[in-house]
Amino acid sequence: MMNSEIIKNNVFKYNFIKKFVKGKVFDHQHNTFTTYTSAKILLGNNILEIYSSKSLLSKEKNLRKYNEKLQIDFNTKIIEDHEKYFDSIISFEILNKENFSENLNNYFKFLKEDGILIISILNNKSKKNDIDKFSLNEIKEIINSKFKILDIYSQRFIEKSSIRENSNFLNIRKELAGVLKKIDKNRKFYIKFLQKNISKIDLIKENFEQIPEEDYIPIKYDENKVPAHLILICKKNSITKD
Repeated sequence: MMNSEIIKNNVFKYNFIKKFVKGKVFDHQHNTFTTYTSAKILLGNNILEIYSSKSLLSKEKNLRKYNEKLQIDFNTKIIEDHEKYFDSIISFEILNKENFSENLNNYFKFLKEDGILIISILNNKSKKNDIDKFSLNEIKEIINSKFKILDIYSQRFIEKSSIRENSNFLNIRKELAGVLKKIDKNRKFYIKFLQKNISKIDLIKENFEQIPEEDYIPIKYDENKVPAHLILICKKNSITKD
């Protein structure tokens, strides 16, 4: 997925999930260059402060909030004790099978009682045996130990983009270009026999890559469809013991 597509994907996610979060929000993400955009989307209504950092356990957190002029200020804040500090935690595509349990335990500790956790993960049906991807059943089994899953949503549907994602067109074209460069130095063969068809293929490929806007909008999970992303809205189970 291209960087621009990742950003667009997340913009739609933040716009969607802002109705579920409140108070002090920790946005756990690697892509710190998007923190201003996400804060701009989230701040307002019941959301007062947005914290972020690459390291979940770091005491130093980036903080964005509105100042008196309703401008977004950027500061850093030292949090000595994270326990039950945040009202909501957002975790988009940062969890994998190696770090999931540890991060989930920390999310539980850092959230206030009845705090909200929103997780977005990659669905393993899009590519099997990938460390960053999960089946819905396995993630339910892990999450249910500490959180109650309130709702599940889907985003980006594999059947709509499978042609683009599974195509070997670029590799084939690269190999062909290498061969032609050696045997057709004056490009006569290419111009006479291939240029017109290649242009048509490029146009078709470009059309395939135009992902419809509605495909970015999260919708209620439907087991009959295969989403690329699963979004889980969870609530801390206050009776669960560490």
